[in-house]
Amino acid sequence: MINVAFILTPIDFGGAERVSLNLLKAYDREKYNIVPVLLIRPWEEKTFFAREVEKLSIEYLSIPVAIRPLEDGKDYFRILNCYRILFSILRKETFSIIHTNGYFADIIGIPLAKFFRIPHMSTCHGYIDNDINLKLYNIIDIFLLKYSNQIISVADNIKNKLIKRGISENKISTITNAVLLPTLTSKEISKKRILIRRELNIKNDETLIGYVGRLSKEKGLKYLLTAGKELLDAGLPVKIILIGDGPLREDLKALMDNLGLQNYVIITGFKEDVTAMLPALDMFILPSLTEGTPMALLEAMSYGIPVVATLVGGIPKVINNRKNGLLVSPSNSSEIVNAVMELINDKNLWEKISQGSKNSIQERFDLKKWVRKIETFYLDLAEKKKYRCYHDTIKDWIGNFWNLLIIIRYL
Repeated sequence: MINVAFILTPIDFGGAERVSLNLLKAYDREKYNIVPVLLIRPWEEKTFFAREVEKLSIEYLSIPVAIRPLEDGKDYFRILNCYRILFSILRKETFSIIHTNGYFADIIGIPLAKFFRIPHMSTCHGYIDNDINLKLYNIIDIFLLKYSNQIISVADNIKNKLIKRGISENKISTITNAVLLPTLTSKEISKKRILIRRELNIKNDETLIGYVGRLSKEKGLKYLLTAGKELLDAGLPVKIILIGDGPLREDLKALMDNLGLQNYVIITGFKEDVTAMLPALDMFILPSLTEGTPMALLEAMSYGIPVVATLVGGIPKVINNRKNGLLVSPSNSSEIVNAVMELINDKNLWEKISQGSKNSIQERFDLKKWVRKIETFYLDLAEKKKYRCYHDTIKDWIGNFWNLLIIIRYL
């Protein structure tokens, strides 16, 4: 049995969390024992991710990321405390591999993986650097990733970024995200569509445009709302639904008021079962400014929903323009408008893209195949008889650890 410490910070339930949950649902429990180690905020309620893990009858361990919320005062020893708790866990448990997900998990997990000489693997889901703290964390993360044994990037653009920052190409592999295929029949999907649209008060002649994900700046949602205004001004009966939550929610509401979209845009907030909402959509739009391989895009395509997405990150690797979706330039509401109008006016194109979406997910993004790839890396790392650091002398390791302490001092 190969024991894996699977470390992540499931504060929100976004793409990285959905990917992680899919792995926990589908891995081979006869060969592997994956133990989630969740970096949590102890003053908040149990996260959706933790509740879902419990439903899978998987026991998890938790580490508090701080002792109190930031608004109640900074916890200056929070990172050192995380190290202390994880150190205790790794000393007691026998793990074959440490698998981290996200910058904070990397910062906590990689140094201790080196200390205990446990093979380490990291999955890089993407980088957001829209404030100074995130920029600093990203710098530290990339510094530490140089000491990882294996890195999985979810898109080639992430891999290229890591290589440019000095990480060896030999240790990076791109494995695009994958999704569970829908199990509902066409009749069941049609029934759900009618029920959900009735609940949302969507008329039969209205085109419901959907977005799923975090409401944050890098998602480019202001361009979607601006496009919605242009479509309505052109006389098209459209409504927009934003499924998700995030720091930009109030700003988006203010923009809706300025554009006069109060009666045409629905913000649902966080939804535990996003896929349950998908049958109601006529179209899915992802106006992101930066992306890896977005789970929400794959899920929408698996239902055959025509998609319009920006030409960024790993999206062009998923969408073959005019075959299984339409690609538009980022930060360009006019191109979104043109793509939506073309789909509405050309039913043949609509059907072609709908069928192409389903086919491409079945052929290239099937979850079972994706899980087998991850397990292959686990097996590879676990079978290594000797595990050596890149800098295996005491002098080099002390020097690097001292540099890390200096960086932590400024967090």
